[in-house]
Amino acid sequence: MAKVMVSMPDDLLAEVDAEARRAGTSRSAVLRDFADAALRRRREGRAAAMKALLSDPSPHGGDAAAQVKATRPAP
Repeated sequence: MAKVMVSMPDDLLAEVDAEARRAGTSRSAVLRDFADAALRRRREGRAAAMKALLSDPSPHGGDAAAQVKATRPAP
């Protein structure tokens, strides 16, 4: 497993530490779980948007290209 260094404001780190204490786990586990949950929600949101695009009955997909671009993650 890779190790990374992350910078964050002190108040946010305090919240992460409080969550780790409540859960009886480590700071790393809390951050891993939060990152996993956030990325999963993002994937699910994009999948739902793509499903909506594919179900569009308009001929030639209407403005499908613009809608696909709108669902892409920001660089």
